[in-house]
Amino acid sequence: MGIVPYKFEVSPGVFETRYLVMAEAINRFTGKRVQKKRRGIPSKPKAERLHRELWNLCREEKPKEITFEKWGHLVLKYREYLEANARSPSNVNGFSPHVIRTKASRLKHTEKWFDKHVELVTPIFVSECLDEMERSGYSRLHSNHVLKEIKCVFTYAIHLGVIKFNPFSGVKMRRVAKKRKEALTHEEADRLIQESKARGHKYHYIWLLTIALGLRRSELAGLQWIDVDFEQRLIYLRRQLIPREGLVPLLKDREERVVAVPISIIPVLKELKLRSKSDFVIEVSCHHWQMGSQSEVLRSFCREIGIKEVTHHQLRETHITLALIDGIPLGIVKENVGHAKLSTTDEYFRSAGINMRGQTDGLRIKVPAISGADVIPLNAKR
Repeated sequence: MGIVPYKFEVSPGVFETRYLVMAEAINRFTGKRVQKKRRGIPSKPKAERLHRELWNLCREEKPKEITFEKWGHLVLKYREYLEANARSPSNVNGFSPHVIRTKASRLKHTEKWFDKHVELVTPIFVSECLDEMERSGYSRLHSNHVLKEIKCVFTYAIHLGVIKFNPFSGVKMRRVAKKRKEALTHEEADRLIQESKARGHKYHYIWLLTIALGLRRSELAGLQWIDVDFEQRLIYLRRQLIPREGLVPLLKDREERVVAVPISIIPVLKELKLRSKSDFVIEVSCHHWQMGSQSEVLRSFCREIGIKEVTHHQLRETHITLALIDGIPLGIVKENVGHAKLSTTDEYFRSAGINMRGQTDGLRIKVPAISGADVIPLNAKR
C-alpha cells in the first residue's frame, strides 16, 4: 500500500509519469479494514497529500448504514457490542458475563422508549421517567443504575458516530442519602471468629481471612499457595475465581495487588497449608461458597450467635473500618484493599467517625457531679 509510479501514454510515443495512490486503515465506526485507491495523479507531492487524505477517509468515513433513529435500535446495537466483547480465554479484558447480564437487566427499564427517536431521549425526559420509577417502588440507587447505563449507551453512540455529542455528559447521578458503613465492631468480629472456631464451622477460615486481609470474595476464592510469601508476610493477588465463570487471570481493576499479612495470621496460614490438599488456600465443597451466595450462611450464623447480621462483603468493610480505628494509615489501607481512589477509603474513615473521636473533649461545660440517686415519693406533699 502507498504510492506507486507508472508510465502513462499521453500521446503516441509520449509517456509521462503518473501515480497510483492506495490507502488502507481500520474504520473507527465499524472496526473493519477499509481500502481506497486513486490513479492518474500527475505529481508525487499531490500523490502524497492525497494518500494522507484517503487514509484519514478510511478511518473517519461514517458508513451510510450506521443510522439509529430509534432508541431501541441503539440499545440493541449496544448489547450486541457487549456480547461480541464478552470475556473469554482469548479476550481476558472483555466484559464479564455478570456485567453483561446486569447491564441488560437495567436497560430493560427503557424498553417502553424503544420506538422513541434518539434525540427525544433527553435528560429532562429521562429524569421524569426515573421519578416515575421511584414512585412505583424502585429505590434511588436502582434509578441511578439505570441512569448510568443510559449514559453508557450514549457514550457508545458517540463512538459509533451516530451522534456528535453526549447529551448526558454533564448530568450527575441522582443524589442519594449516604448511609453509615455497616461493619462489625472489634467485639463482634472477635465473637464471630471465636464462635466459628469453637463450633468447627467450615466457613471459619473464610471469615477469619476476610476480616484479617480485606479480600473480596472472588480474590479469596482465587488465592493459591504460590501467591503467599510467608517470609515477607505478603500475598500477591493475581487472579480471581468468579461463580458461574471460573478462574479469571486478572483482578477487578485489571492490576495485580500486594496485600500485607498481619503477623498474627501467619501461624493460621501455615496450619491451613499443612492440612491443605489443594493448590487453593480456600477450598470449600459447598453450594453457597461455589455459587457466590455465601452471605446467606454468614447472616444465619450472626443471628445464631447474637451479633449484627452482615454480608460477606461487609466483612471486607469490617477489615477497612477496624484497620483505620487501629491507626493504620489511610494510604496503606487503600493499597491493601485495592481501592482505585483514596476518597473511597476515606468514606470508611468518616463513616466510622474516627476523625471525630475526642474532638469535643475540650468543650468547657460545667456538669453537676453525679451523686447517688434520690428517691422521690410519688405521693409527696407539694
